[in-house]
Formats: sequence, structure tokens, C-alpha cells
Amino acid sequence: MSDGAKAVALVTGAGGAIGGAIAESLHRAGWEVIGVDRQFSNPAAGYLAQSVVVDLSDQMQLRHTLQQLLQTTAIECLVNCAGISEVKPFAEQDPAMWQQLLDVNYLAPLTTCQTLLPAMIARQRGTIIQITSDSSRTGAAGEAAYAGSKAALVAFSKSLAQEVGRFQVRVNCVSPGVIVTPMSAPNKDLLEKFAKRVPMKRLGDPEDIAGAVKFLASDEAKYITGQIVSVGGGLTMVD
Repeated sequence: MSDGAKAVALVTGAGGAIGGAIAESLHRAGWEVIGVDRQFSNPAAGYLAQSVVVDLSDQMQLRHTLQQLLQTTAIECLVNCAGISEVKPFAEQDPAMWQQLLDVNYLAPLTTCQTLLPAMIARQRGTIIQITSDSSRTGAAGEAAYAGSKAALVAFSKSLAQEVGRFQVRVNCVSPGVIVTPMSAPNKDLLEKFAKRVPMKRLGDPEDIAGAVKFLASDEAKYITGQIVSVGGGLTMVD
């Protein structure tokens, strides 16, 4: 993190459970945090310096919003956390949902990265952290299209890390396993089954993801790039 004034981190999906936990963790670590999401249940959250409402599936609107921010703000850390999913057999899924998954899970991160990267490259400093999913490497029955969108984000991130490393810009992925959030909590029986399979015998919580992001955003991780950090209690041990 830069000396003097607080460095700025931008977190997409900051209105959700995991994104909110990430934003709060970065705030406690000394970052000034801008949250970007389509809605905020608590827009006055003390850990957000700004709450920016934007439809992340609208790439033109998202790019314009970020360009406006860059006119007054130097963003040193980008966390792409926003994501959507639908659990349904692939053969029964509405093809319109495929585009929604790609718009939010893949194209929005591409847009944020392309918009913010030039300034990071010019400063010769920056870190990008993508929230992916262990399903991107192991697959997930009922989430084929979702897993595919996250796998695309992983491949993009590794490729981007190779491109921008020489400019001292780092790109890494945090890959959650099964995390308990208000969205997943109603699936109690399914969660209990997963918990029994996890070597650590518990499911994750948003703070587990936030801890990994905080580390990768810090100077303690200044020589780490192009990596996938699985945060899943050991449920998916993959290379």
C-alpha cells in the first residue's frame, strides 16, 4: 500500500455478504474502499467511502461509471466479487440465463480490468483479485454454465497476469468452496451434506474469503501473481 494518503480499493458486489465482508476487511487494513453493486442493503456502511450503484451486466454503463471515478480517484486495488448463479440441470436451463451469467461473472470483470488497468500500468503498481469458484476447476452438477463462466475468468486472470506483471501489476484469484451466506442458507440439508465432506468439518463464511483477499491485496503478497488460492476447507484439493 502506498505511503501517505490511504490507497483506494474498488470492490464489486460490495452490497452482498462476501463482497461486504471483503470491503470491511480491506477498510480495517487501512484501505479507502469504494463499493460497486446494483443495490446496497446498507448503503451507509461505515467501511465504504462510496457506494456506487450500477448495473454490472450493462458493460457500457459500468465502463462509463468507472471512467467518471477515475477522473478524481486513483484506484490501486480492484476486487471483482460480483457474481450470480442458478442451480438447475443444464438441459433445463433457459439460454437467456447463460448470457446473464457471462455478463456479470465474466464480462463485468473484463470491463473493470480494462478500464482500470491503464492507470495501474502508468503508476507501475496495482493488484487485481478475482473471486472465482472451486467449481471452475472441479465442475459442479447443476451449475455447469456458472462453473464455465468462472473457469473463463480463471483463464483470463492467468493470461492477464502474464501480460501485466512487468508493470508490477499483480492478478490473482480467490476460489471459494461452499460459503454460508443469506443466499445459500435456505439450502440447509444440502449444506449439511457438504459440511460432512469438508476435511475441516465446517463450511466457510464470508470472512474466510475476506482474509485471503486482504492478504493478496497487501504488500506481503507483492511477489505473488497468476495464482489461484482455494478457500474451501480442503473440500476440493486440486492442482
